[in-house]
Amino acid sequence: MKDRRNCIDKLNTLLFGKDLRITKGDVFSTLYDYDYSSYYPEDDYIYDSLLPDENVYDIRSYGADEKNEDNASFIQKAISEAAKTNGTVVVCGGEYITTTVCLKSNVTLFIQRGSALCSNKSGVGYNHRGILHCDGAENVLLTGGGKIKGNGEYFGRKPLYDKNVTRHSEYIDVIEMRKSARAQIRFAHESKYGGAIYIKNCKNFTADNFIIESSAHWSFRIENCDGVDIKNFVINNNRHVANADGFDIAGSSNVSINHCFVSTADDGICLKNAIWLGCSREMTNINITDCEVISCANSFKIGTETTYDISNVSINNCRFFMTDIYPGTVSGIAIESADGSRVHDINVSNIYMNRVTCPIFIRLCNRNRAAIVDSQSANAVEFGQKKKRTFSAPKEKFFQKGSISDINISSIRAENIEIPVILAGYKQHKKTFYPTNITLKDIKLDYAPYKEVYDKRAFIPEYADVYPESWRFRNLPAYGIWARHIKGLNLISFECSAPRSTWKNEFVMEDVI
Repeated sequence: MKDRRNCIDKLNTLLFGKDLRITKGDVFSTLYDYDYSSYYPEDDYIYDSLLPDENVYDIRSYGADEKNEDNASFIQKAISEAAKTNGTVVVCGGEYITTTVCLKSNVTLFIQRGSALCSNKSGVGYNHRGILHCDGAENVLLTGGGKIKGNGEYFGRKPLYDKNVTRHSEYIDVIEMRKSARAQIRFAHESKYGGAIYIKNCKNFTADNFIIESSAHWSFRIENCDGVDIKNFVINNNRHVANADGFDIAGSSNVSINHCFVSTADDGICLKNAIWLGCSREMTNINITDCEVISCANSFKIGTETTYDISNVSINNCRFFMTDIYPGTVSGIAIESADGSRVHDINVSNIYMNRVTCPIFIRLCNRNRAAIVDSQSANAVEFGQKKKRTFSAPKEKFFQKGSISDINISSIRAENIEIPVILAGYKQHKKTFYPTNITLKDIKLDYAPYKEVYDKRAFIPEYADVYPESWRFRNLPAYGIWARHIKGLNLISFECSAPRSTWKNEFVMEDVI
């Protein structure tokens, strides 16, 4: 690898540096070394529970059997009977293949530790609702220490690389990082069925002592719900299955995620609030505490699917890191408004990061995706289909309406970072839009021990209407903070070690007021 990018390299990147996405080929289910993290602390999060013995509905009593090709009808019958008495559906004694089953109000689903509900390996019978679905229910509990197993590796195509990359490249180079990451992804096959758990329009939903393993898409989708409590929960996914997020919280309020472990390919914990996801109102009061997240994308993220407002979010006492593979996590804390949302009153504190390339990424832009997708087309590519063009709202409804304000981030310790904190608004059609009132307090950043590629550019594009991601900005001319179009930036005790060899300044600030 070269230690600098010359003019020809830069021109090649500009002309030919298109997004890598494998769109042809059969299912590739072979596992590579380190698809799953070697660090897997299940016993720290999951505990053995005694089988309940009162008001119990054992799925085997209704015909479920490990030998059946689909146990959905038997499980559904047990759920229907349990709903009549506020009972408990018990899954024990093995692993049961099932297509989608739907939970009902006042039902407890108890999957004993060592037992599981599993997807089939064809993707037939799901209609993107995933394995466990719950719509419009109240007072539902998932527990027992058992698993929902998604068999995620059976729904992607062969990645470009024949093995996972486990060693850092010679130089820190964001362009090469992104190429390497994309070359390891198993992009969606047409058979992809959805995720493991999908709840929507629910109230008072609890998940305590539960595991999702190898989801094929979004692992735990929480949509338009009010009152969700998740704790002692594990998500352990193949880290190269495309779009396998951990927790996706969309249009939901009063949500708590406490003491959870997530290892996954895409975003670890992600807040979304978009019209094409079926959202229609502000989401507020989201609390995330005491979680460990291993993510090949963003550990915690607000965005990018953001048309309606998001506020009053706290993230405390968490660890964000990467194990075994290269490159590291894209961003640790990503706070974005891309599609018209007002994102405000976000508080982050006491976070440790290791091998997270960009520790903090705050980005306001105007992708305005509602004008080009609807609920059917938004996920077309993610499910191995052709991209479609349609819309959820007229262009002007959310155009340039987004904002980011009142962001407080404190007590951050990040080791082995590779790019700076990025804070960016945007300029578009001769107007400038600023994230406002951002406080960074007690921040300590240490660089990874590698040389940096020399990649000085005449200007950094605005990237105002494209997908926001810290790697999008490539090799920036700062190593501590790169900021542009910001109003009210407060730095209190900010410390960043210099890279091993660098051509960069610690701070580069343009139009910061």
